[in-house]
Amino acid sequence: MEGIAEEIRAGVPEILDGWRDARGSAVDEEFYPELVEGIGKILVVFTEFLQSPSPLENFSREGATRALIQEISSRQREAGRDAVGVIEDYMALRRCVWRFVEERVDLSEVDGGEVSHFFVKLMQASDWATEAGLEAFDRIVHRDMESALGQAAATDLLTGLPDRDLFNRRLLPRALQEHERVAIMIFDVADFSDTVATEGVAWAREALLRLASVMEEATPEGAVRARFGDDEICALLPGMNAEDAYRLAEEVLERLTEGPGDLLRVDAGVAAYPEHGENAGELLSAAFKALRTAKRVGGSGIVAAR
Repeated sequence: MEGIAEEIRAGVPEILDGWRDARGSAVDEEFYPELVEGIGKILVVFTEFLQSPSPLENFSREGATRALIQEISSRQREAGRDAVGVIEDYMALRRCVWRFVEERVDLSEVDGGEVSHFFVKLMQASDWATEAGLEAFDRIVHRDMESALGQAAATDLLTGLPDRDLFNRRLLPRALQEHERVAIMIFDVADFSDTVATEGVAWAREALLRLASVMEEATPEGAVRARFGDDEICALLPGMNAEDAYRLAEEVLERLTEGPGDLLRVDAGVAAYPEHGENAGELLSAAFKALRTAKRVGGSGIVAAR
C-alpha cells in the first residue's frame, strides 16, 4: 500500500492530465486552473488516506478535507456545473486513479489482499468525496438562489435598476469600502406628481425610462444606478470628484433636451465622498440636501453639496 500511495503521489500531474482529457470539455476555461488545483489536492489527501490505518471517518482530517471539497464545489459552480457534472468529476477521477495504478504498478506482484484493500479505500474515498461534494454544491446553489431572489425582489420592475434599499444596504457601502473617492448624483423629475395627474401614467413611465436611458448612456463604465422612490434616479460614480460629477450632471440634462418629445425638466443634487460625508449616511444626506435646494431653485437646476 505504501508503494501504491507513493506512485500516485508522484504521478499526480499525469493523473490530472488524464482527468483533464476526460473532463476538459466540461470546464469553463476561466475557472479551470483553480478547479484542477483542487482536484490535485484531493489526490494528495487520498494518498495520505491510503497510508493511514485510520478508518474512513478520519478521512475528513477534522474538517480540512471537507473544507477542500467545499472549495472545489465553489469552482464547479463557477464553471457552470450541475449536480450531475459534480458526480461525473469525481467518477472520472476515480477511473483515472485506477487506470494509472494498473499501468504503473505490477499488481501481479502485489499481495491480493493489498490490492483488494486499495480498491476498497479508493471506492470509500471516492464515494465520500462525491457525497460531500454534492452536499456542498447543493448549499451553494441554494445560497445563490436566495441571493438571486433577494436581488430580484430589490429591483425596480420598470427600469430594471436596484431599488433604494439595496443601494443603501449593499451597493453604496461596498463602493465606499473599495474606492478612496466616490461621487453621487440624484436626479428628480420636476413636478412629477402634478404632471402625472394631468398627463397620466404613460407619461410617467416614458419620463422615467428616458431619464434612466440617458443616465446609462452618459455615465462611465463602473457607475451604479438605482431608482429612488417614484421620480428619482441615482448614479454612483466610483473614483469621481464632485466637480466632475457636476459636469456629468450637466451633460445628462443637456441630453434630455435632445431628440423628439417634450422637454423633460429634471433637477439634480451632487455630493462626493469623502469631502461631503465620511460614510454612506452622511453622503446620501448631503446629496439629498443639494437636491432639495435645486428643486427650490427650479428650472432643471443642479446643486452640489457644500
